[in-house]
Amino acid sequence: SYNCEYWIISEYHELGSVNSFLKYNFVNYNELLRMWIGMARGLSYMHEEIKPNNFNPGKPVIVHRDFKSTNVLLKSNLEPVIADFGLSVILYSNQHIFDLEQVGTPCYMAPEVLEGAVNFLTDSLKRVDIYACSLVFWEIITRWKDESNNLEVNSYKLPYEEEVGLKPTLEDIQKIVCQQKKRPQISPACRSALSQIVDTIEECWDQDADARPSASCIVERLNSLKNDKMAQN
Repeated sequence: SYNCEYWIISEYHELGSVNSFLKYNFVNYNELLRMWIGMARGLSYMHEEIKPNNFNPGKPVIVHRDFKSTNVLLKSNLEPVIADFGLSVILYSNQHIFDLEQVGTPCYMAPEVLEGAVNFLTDSLKRVDIYACSLVFWEIITRWKDESNNLEVNSYKLPYEEEVGLKPTLEDIQKIVCQQKKRPQISPACRSALSQIVDTIEECWDQDADARPSASCIVERLNSLKNDKMAQN
């Protein structure tokens, strides 16, 4: 028998991941929106089921289950590309999932995943992705630099790094997220200047999974903010 090697070949994006980019760069308002809208659009497409017809083979729902800043790459124009689908699940119509392993990266795990209480309905799994996406949104907003008044920007940190360090255990995150119901800190400057964006983040990481907006709803909100900004200019 022959020894086979399997290679995964993908496009090269020189800016690397959102994580690596934010370590050394700030973002302005337009760049922030571009990154957010791109991620939300990507999740919206993944989470949508497209029924097959004579012109389209259709598409099942895809949930990522390990959404984080190291799994989102950036094109040269800062448009994001969602990557690493090693833990993702494909869901077809009328499919029932049993005993699906609860996986992910601890600091991005939704409260219901940390508590072992997530059910395996399609909508519930989508909301796990939305929670994780909100933390990536938070990472981006911490590196927002207001060019008009040169506000001081803190160094880049991962979600909950301030509270439990760089390598938290599952128990560390459970205590912070589930028991204490804490979320990463948002600066007063961001709350004041980016109030609608902050509202979206806080809705997306709501303790109650049912209260989190869908990816398509997030896209609509962000497009509205983008259009408002363009109208002001």
